[in-house]
Amino acid sequence: MVQFHIQPDSEIPASSQLYNQIRFAIASRQFPPGHRLPSTRQLAMQTGLHRNTISKVYRQLEDDGIVDAQAGSGIYVRAQGDEGGSSRTRSPIVDKYPEAHRLVQTSLDELLAQGCSLTQARELFLVEIDWRLRCSARVLVTAPRQDIGAGELMVQELELALQIPVQLVPMEELKEVLNQPDRNRRHQSLFYWRS
Repeated sequence: MVQFHIQPDSEIPASSQLYNQIRFAIASRQFPPGHRLPSTRQLAMQTGLHRNTISKVYRQLEDDGIVDAQAGSGIYVRAQGDEGGSSRTRSPIVDKYPEAHRLVQTSLDELLAQGCSLTQARELFLVEIDWRLRCSARVLVTAPRQDIGAGELMVQELELALQIPVQLVPMEELKEVLNQPDRNRRHQSLFYWRS
């Protein structure tokens, strides 16, 4: 269970402290969509706040479209995208690829469940995306067949320096390789060996 801590000597009102901590728990997916929030009694015992104060915070969360109160059942986190009054803008890409968006949400939930912070999860996504973008570049090294050994040395050094795959093509086959259709080709660099 998420632990909430209220600092009684803070200039920030206790209700605002609790409100912000619950919002953070929801934003960081510690409380994912559909999760039932602790009862006012549980939170009162944990934080030392009066139940009326906690009820006020829950009403504010409901007014802000972050949670739903279900009579006799409890307070539940709304599904992402259901935040009626939220200032969050929705990207057109979400509408175009709804299944992919759900996959990203699920992946992020799993990373958070494993202990990653949102910043760490973002870094993991960015590292993978950067790697794939670099791999979509096409680097060719070409050398005459009689000097193919020198071309192999160039390939090894370039792969170490660039950290992307490099392809060695004998100069005699270069025209054929360049004329091959490649839908994934974004960038192409050529390195020539001259003896």
